[in-house]
Amino acid sequence: MKKILSLIALAIAFSMLFCGCTKEPSTEADTSVSSITADENGYSYSFTFEVVDSEGKTESKEIETNEKILGKALQNLGLIKGEEGPYGLYIKEVGGIVADYDTDGTYWALYVNGEYAMSGADAIEITDGAVYSFRVETM
Repeated sequence: MKKILSLIALAIAFSMLFCGCTKEPSTEADTSVSSITADENGYSYSFTFEVVDSEGKTESKEIETNEKILGKALQNLGLIKGEEGPYGLYIKEVGGIVADYDTDGTYWALYVNGEYAMSGADAIEITDGAVYSFRVETM
């Protein structure tokens, strides 16, 4: 009988221990740059947008958007302009700076967190907290 009572007491103690450890939902907003917060339209993403001109001058700004695709988000904000080509969006203007291979041999190269992007801006899903850099380059 003592063993049964001991086992019951032990089971009650463990259940009280685990039930008391649940975390209450926080009412404070997460204001960190790398946060994703749900809103009525889906998700909101925050990332850094960098523009490096032909002289190496860099300008950057923090962007928040509900768009999931980088190209669409930047087009909607008026930060990039281009035309549809056979391989997707051909970006000719970023942050008011024009780079057009057909006229001056320069083009916009896209980097994600310092690595050359393997796809175009219109195919890249935004990663919260990432750095997207557009750099004028020459072949």
